[in-house]
Amino acid sequence: MKPNETAIFCDLDGTLFDHTGAVSEQNRNAIRRYTEAGGLFAIATGRCPGNMLTYLDGVAFNAPSIVLNGAGVYDNGQKRFLYTQFADSAAIAAVLRFCRERHPDMNLQVYTETDILYVSPRETLNLPFWELHRSSLFVSIEEAERTPWFKSLLFGAPEKLRKAEAFIAANGLSDRFDRVYATTDIVPGSVYLELLPKNVNKGTALKVCRGLDCYRNRTLIAAGDYNNDLELLSEADIAVCPKNANDAIRAISDVVLPSNDEHAIAALIDRLPDLGARA
Repeated sequence: MKPNETAIFCDLDGTLFDHTGAVSEQNRNAIRRYTEAGGLFAIATGRCPGNMLTYLDGVAFNAPSIVLNGAGVYDNGQKRFLYTQFADSAAIAAVLRFCRERHPDMNLQVYTETDILYVSPRETLNLPFWELHRSSLFVSIEEAERTPWFKSLLFGAPEKLRKAEAFIAANGLSDRFDRVYATTDIVPGSVYLELLPKNVNKGTALKVCRGLDCYRNRTLIAAGDYNNDLELLSEADIAVCPKNANDAIRAISDVVLPSNDEHAIAALIDRLPDLGARA
């Protein structure tokens, strides 16, 4: 399979990034060779464009990318969203107010077209988690409600996330938005809950990308490692994962690569000639 016949959609945390949040020189060089040979390299992340770009300086991604866990498709060349799907802000705000009242030490964020908004007090922020999500503005929930939300992110102890889930169920909110647990090894031991637009994920965004002219007649390859990549890999023509991926991801992957600390994406690009699409 040749680069100019393919497009790679690559997750960041746990896949392209090593455990420190860096992109290895081996991965950078391989991506540059791949794009120079006509390949399309896109990102598929839960991050918003502004935050994503702070970590990708010098990475030659050259195609519309999936952001915000599928709530947006963003063209960095044009600096604009090609597709957006907003969440039920009113329903999510009820959950955020519950968390603010009952668990004031939780870190609560909402994502808009332009900003990451912290709606929990600055004094209670978890510093490594905040640094992972720069740049952030600290506002009230009421101020945040003035603009549409793509998603919300709740970070706290697992038992507090379970209480938020119980509140959602008890108040009939389960059908108002989707929920997915995520993590990153950049903040060791982190677990957080994302509240997303209903029936929106990286896989639904990949279907949108299939309809874009630049991706027509290309084999779509997806690389990911965690729960929020399941639909992405299921929708792709070829699914790959690093060795550090969880069991569910490994089970649906056509190829298991070296780990994210062993230049997984460089290994994928090196193996490209031998890959075949799913029947």
